[in-house]
Amino acid sequence: MEKYLRENFSVQPKNPSEDALLRWRSAVSVVKNPRRRFRMVANLAQRADAEQKRKKLQARIHSNSNTSQ
Repeated sequence: MEKYLRENFSVQPKNPSEDALLRWRSAVSVVKNPRRRFRMVANLAQRADAEQKRKKLQARIHSNSNTSQ
């Protein structure tokens, strides 16, 4: 069934890239109620900060594991 659906129907992915989200936000920069309009859209600044923290923590864990060996 999934194969049939994939072959015969074009469905957009649910998780768009950050680039696509940025393009969409810039295209609709003037909206009537931005708080309501964007409440279900990811906060890209927070997402980037979380990614940096995760990478920093992974690097710290990786360097500590190499030092203890």
